[in-house]
Amino acid sequence: MSIATTPIVPGHTPPATMNAVVVPEFGRWEYRTNVPVPEPKANEVRIAVAACGICGTDVHIAKGDASLKAMLKPPFVQGHEFCGYVDKPGADVTGFTVGEFVSAEMHEICGKCPACLAGKKHACARTRYRGLDTDGSFADYVCVSASNVIRLPAGVPVKLAAFLDPLGNAVHTACKVPVKGKKVLVAGYGAIGAMVVEVVAFLGASEIHVTDVKGKALRSAEERAKKSGFADRLITHQVKNEHRNSLAEHILAITGGGVDVAMEISGHPDAINDAIRYTRAGGDVVLLGLPTDSAVTLQDFGKNIIFRGLTLHAVVGREMFATWDKMLELIAAGLDTTWLVTSELPLSKIGEGYQRIAAGTEQKVVLYPGWDRR
Repeated sequence: MSIATTPIVPGHTPPATMNAVVVPEFGRWEYRTNVPVPEPKANEVRIAVAACGICGTDVHIAKGDASLKAMLKPPFVQGHEFCGYVDKPGADVTGFTVGEFVSAEMHEICGKCPACLAGKKHACARTRYRGLDTDGSFADYVCVSASNVIRLPAGVPVKLAAFLDPLGNAVHTACKVPVKGKKVLVAGYGAIGAMVVEVVAFLGASEIHVTDVKGKALRSAEERAKKSGFADRLITHQVKNEHRNSLAEHILAITGGGVDVAMEISGHPDAINDAIRYTRAGGDVVLLGLPTDSAVTLQDFGKNIIFRGLTLHAVVGREMFATWDKMLELIAAGLDTTWLVTSELPLSKIGEGYQRIAAGTEQKVVLYPGWDRR
């Protein structure tokens, strides 16, 4: 079947079918051109997708990563990073204008569990994840609960708006504790680690230490710091397994006892333990990275954590909706992460995007459904 060529105009009657990336069963994905256009439920808004970002999780879904199997409920439309335009509000939805530029929080919460009632909706015990167990945004259209739709300022570039979801993770991490004037360490300089570094620099951290096993990643961090004007505050450290102890001693020495805040992004058990060791007594460790295994051993628990009085913070998603407000505030103030977009492709080339990210040659890949209708 040929790719649809009908242009999407928000508010106009759409064709009966659309282009979308579907996961029909675990371990398999398909780009389809005949997926029924979703109709918004009474409390939903249908959004015409302008652009979407590929997340590392999407690559793991495409590869059939066993660690995700329990979370996935095929068949579903993949994708959770996106921006677009309001196309059709549901029957009970008011306050939205067709054509408004928007994104959305793709964690759908229950609003009734103890976490939700305590104001910690991002930790909802019954969260549904669009793009994992409910239809997501790798499509011409996506429907989202109206309460989750985020209006975006017109000045936000589309290719940046396409990945506000992971930028929100970075902002949540970077803002978990105040960092202005503090020594901060970021463990892992992948796409989200790079965002975290950019945010803590923007917020005024006095020293920014970055650790990674890859020299190429650290060189990228140094090049970016020069362009962003914080090279004088950046210190990079390459992690080599045989020198982990000496690196820890070095970091403790040059920071006068450890960093004030360590932010662990990679999820590797060694990196988690190292981040704890790098942190001064009474400091904070912010944990965002997800280990591939279900268990992680914390080494010298009493010595490294209890007797040093550390506070460990777990970060999941974005605080609803304080993180979104803070993120848009930072963007308006000049925070720029568009440089992270290293490749832009039509949605139909998503397989190529997966391959590029898996090969480690890209930071963020942004996909455009509209390029398939040219």
